[in-house]
Amino acid sequence: MKQTMKIGMVLLGALTIAMWFTVSATSKKKEVLEERYVNLEKEIVKKESAFEEVMSLIIEVEEQITSIVEKENLVFGQRQEPFNEGKKESIMREIAMIDDLIVRSNENVKTLTDKIKSAEIKQGVFQKRLQTLQADLKARQTTIIDLKSELVAREAVITGLNSQKDSLNVTVLAQADAIEQKDLEVSQLTALNDELNKGYLAIGTFQDLKAKGVVDKEGGFLGLIGRKVMLQEDADKAEFLELDKRSVNQLKIEAASLSLVSDHPSSSYAILPGESDGIKILEITDPESFWQISKYLVISKNSRASR
Repeated sequence: MKQTMKIGMVLLGALTIAMWFTVSATSKKKEVLEERYVNLEKEIVKKESAFEEVMSLIIEVEEQITSIVEKENLVFGQRQEPFNEGKKESIMREIAMIDDLIVRSNENVKTLTDKIKSAEIKQGVFQKRLQTLQADLKARQTTIIDLKSELVAREAVITGLNSQKDSLNVTVLAQADAIEQKDLEVSQLTALNDELNKGYLAIGTFQDLKAKGVVDKEGGFLGLIGRKVMLQEDADKAEFLELDKRSVNQLKIEAASLSLVSDHPSSSYAILPGESDGIKILEITDPESFWQISKYLVISKNSRASR
């Protein structure tokens, strides 16, 4: 009996030890599994975070490229408008903003590439989108380079045109000054010519002419040196009618007879009968010769004044 109990106790102890080892092994396995699960969960969270960050960068770059395209279209539209200093400054501001967007986009693409590598995300998932973004940015850079070159060329053209304009303005001003000077000279010459072609006319009977101080008691003319009178300084031109010698070719005078008191070559004029006996006509046939001796024309309707 005692032997049987001893065997039972041994078996019970062995069973207990076996159960303890089994429970202990299961617990360790569970701990390992739980640790692996936690690590896996952390890895998933890490990759999800990296994925979201990468997607956020991709969206940001795509939005930047959209902004670049919009600004390029704005610049293209402004190119069609008249080009001036204000328009040039506006285009340059837009191009500067496009340059800044391109720089930031390229930096984001580089960051994006590095994050994909460091996060151990499969590049094949994003490779096509990355290539598209890089190609778009390269195209935008080429477009901006072309725009800058065009702007420089247009500015050179404008500078050349402004230089020509300034040169033309100088020429025009010089010509205007020359024309003004010529006009002044012509005006002065015209005034001088008008002065030289001034004539003075007095018509009347001997008594009328004498009363006005035009002739003296002997019938001489107060504007001539020689003949029967001396030149008198106080002869009043107000008693004469001023005329333009170039426009006087014929005078119709109401008189039965007339004679010239002033000195004129007889070959330079003719006294003709008018349409009636009481009308006489003085016709100047050679104006240059007629006015050569005197600028005064004094006509007496009194035969006593004849020479």
